[in-house]
Amino acid sequence: MYCHECLSIHRSMKIVLPIMVLTLLVACGGDSVEEERDSVAVEPEEMIVVHSLTPEASDEEIVDHLIAIETGGVMSVELSRHFPELPRVRAYDIQRMRLERKQVNDSQVGWKVGYSRQIDPRVSIDPVFGHILGSNVYQRGQSVPTDGFVHVPASVLASEQSSEQVLQALVEAEVAVWLNQDLPGPTVNRDDVIDAISQVGAVIELVNPRVRSDGEGPNTHNHAIVDNVFHIGLMFGETRADAAEMDWPTERVSVEINGEIQSEGRTSSIMGRDPVAGVVWLANELLKYGYQLRAGEFVITGNLVTPPVIEPGDSAKIEFTTLGAVELMVSEGEG
Repeated sequence: MYCHECLSIHRSMKIVLPIMVLTLLVACGGDSVEEERDSVAVEPEEMIVVHSLTPEASDEEIVDHLIAIETGGVMSVELSRHFPELPRVRAYDIQRMRLERKQVNDSQVGWKVGYSRQIDPRVSIDPVFGHILGSNVYQRGQSVPTDGFVHVPASVLASEQSSEQVLQALVEAEVAVWLNQDLPGPTVNRDDVIDAISQVGAVIELVNPRVRSDGEGPNTHNHAIVDNVFHIGLMFGETRADAAEMDWPTERVSVEINGEIQSEGRTSSIMGRDPVAGVVWLANELLKYGYQLRAGEFVITGNLVTPPVIEPGDSAKIEFTTLGAVELMVSEGEG
């Protein structure tokens, strides 16, 4: 999952600063922008949302907005602006509605844990969860499409300024576990999790925040929840390990973009302990919102690195100490 506590993302000499996107409001009665059912329009040159939600927007209208910005690959500050104190229960309700909308033509196959990276035990963390659909699992060897990548306006790039927006995603390195037993909370422990894991493997997750702060309102973990913790897609590695044989805290990983190492991490950073702790947390947390982990599902347990940027035509590779490598290539252009 995205190392959301890190506000700077590096890729060689290119730095993407925290994105402060100004949403342009469309005047009532304007005839230059056609209002769609999703109530979202964008400025082509900048690819930012130019039609707003309102503080009175229903959960259904918020879901419409979220799906529209995801489909369009654009960013929005509307939730930060109009719902700065969005409660966690409502955030998960909206996430559920979004999932149900997508399940009409898709199916959930797994879960993701976000905000779980704890490098310094003195710094508290606030994990959240999201879901993964079958259509978002890339096959090894395929050219990864840019569907879901986000158009980053040139005005927010710190260097290599251009008159055009840049299509980007972020690369996360994670440990995945596959379950062969149900794990109903609320008292799941480490032994329960290890017994329920059939396989362990490496996974690249592509993410990018679509819900942003407007520079004044907050951008909280609850805002990330409604955006499904910024998930775009993922690819698994080929190597599989036995959970009972894993040295869970000592695994290391590196991330390369176009053959150059950009970031490194270790499994001991997940929940300040290891990936098993992430699954324990998830199993017990899901019950609060009416879910549970089930046999046949997988969990990606949390991002281990400061995630570098990837763009169309780029390649990414993550390599673990014992879990092997995962490599992907992003297709040229959009779509």
